[in-house]
Amino acid sequence: MEGKQPKGEEGKICQMGIVVWDLEKALERYTKELGYGPWGIWNFSTPELTDVIVRGVRVEHVGFKIALCQPGAVQVELIQPLYGTTIHREFLESHGEGIHHVKMYFEDVPKAVKKFEEMGIYPLQSGRFDKDIHVYLDTEEKYGIIWELGNQEDVGGPQDIYPK
Repeated sequence: MEGKQPKGEEGKICQMGIVVWDLEKALERYTKELGYGPWGIWNFSTPELTDVIVRGVRVEHVGFKIALCQPGAVQVELIQPLYGTTIHREFLESHGEGIHHVKMYFEDVPKAVKKFEEMGIYPLQSGRFDKDIHVYLDTEEKYGIIWELGNQEDVGGPQDIYPK
């Protein structure tokens, strides 16, 4: 399994993100009960995770684990916050586990961000992992969910795979 992600069509949904308290338990549930997998597992943390901005404030120390699988046309991402300020932890604390965001693919993420800012929609959180850029938008009140913009760049091979 590699870190190459499907890019899909410009502006179309490419991923559904689900936040969880315990990634290992969630992986077991999603694999045994839904038949999803295999999962690639990555640790995204500073300093490899760069340019992290949450609600307009740069965050120097942040980390989370993610697991990705491709059960169909839309990638499924499980996210467990580990430390630092993130909108993932905020969501878990206020809503509990569940669907956190839906991601749209854009080759030019900064250009897409400007398009949304012109509509009065601004970033909640952003960051980059090598060439992979992600920007979560403040859309929960307007659309009932957080929309993420991303360029789906290669994040390198996973640190682990589930099931082994």
